[in-house]
Amino acid sequence: MAQFRVEFVLDEASGKYLAELYNPDNQQEVMVRTEALYESQAAAVLGLVQLFKDAILQFPKPGEKPARVIRKKARKAKKPAKKAKKKSAKKKAKKHN
Repeated sequence: MAQFRVEFVLDEASGKYLAELYNPDNQQEVMVRTEALYESQAAAVLGLVQLFKDAILQFPKPGEKPARVIRKKARKAKKPAKKAKKKSAKKKAKKHN
C-alpha cells in the first residue's frame, strides 16, 4: 500500500500555511501544493482532511461505474486546410445580372 507524506509549511509572505503532498515513490518530489490558505498549522491539517473526505464521497460504490471518466484523448494529426475554389468569371457574371 502506498504511503505519502504531507508537510505543512508557513508561507512567510502571507503568514499563512500551505500543504505539500509528496510522491510515495519519490519522497523528494512534491506532487501537489495547496495555496497558502490556512491561518494555522492545525487549520491546514483540517483543511486537507476535508479535501480527502470530499474526494472520497465522490467515489462510486463497488460495482458502480464512475459518473465521469477523465481520459487523455489522443490528438489526431491535423489535415492541411483545403484551398477554397475560386468561382469562375462566368458564374460571377451570372450572379450580378
